[in-house]
Amino acid sequence: MESKIIASLDLTDESKLVRMAEEIGQSVFAIKINWPTILSLGKGIIKRLSETSNIICDLKIADIPNTNRLIMEQIATQHPWGVIAHLFTGKDSMESIVKAAGDAKVIGVVAMSNPGASEYLNGNYGNLVEDAKSLGCYGIVAPGNDYNLLERISKMKGNLKIFSPGVGAQGGGYNKALLSGADYVIIGRSLYENPDPIGYIKSLERK
Repeated sequence: MESKIIASLDLTDESKLVRMAEEIGQSVFAIKINWPTILSLGKGIIKRLSETSNIICDLKIADIPNTNRLIMEQIATQHPWGVIAHLFTGKDSMESIVKAAGDAKVIGVVAMSNPGASEYLNGNYGNLVEDAKSLGCYGIVAPGNDYNLLERISKMKGNLKIFSPGVGAQGGGYNKALLSGADYVIIGRSLYENPDPIGYIKSLERK
């Protein structure tokens, strides 16, 4: 059975990152890396990690179309499995990413897992989901620690896949997120700080 877990490895120590990726890469659906990793180790780390698992670059790109295109073109040279970008900057901005993505799957943010996201972003999820569908995104990001919001977004998603952060250190539960509509659950600190990450992954999937 295909894993539903995406390991968010926010590590800047290359040897530790590669060792962790090699240890867990075949036990998870994908490994997600963020700006701290890429800025510390260079974009070449994307291709290197791709030898261990699917790689999602969580860049949350959010700029004007031309800048978005330039960022996406650089990342596309490393052939990640997917890239996360923001939808709130408008259809033209996301369209530029989709067009420049090559084979990478584009995942648009419609809501986030931090408390402050409710101030401006999360209340606009309906428009953002519809934009993600019309623009050809592969999936969307929606919080795995706000089950009511996740359920509402799930009812609108159509063929989009939902990627849900906020599980573990931010209080969300793995199985509860899946039951609320997540297709994949993103887990970071509680996985990579665990002394037995493989055991932790297996314990989640047994529940």
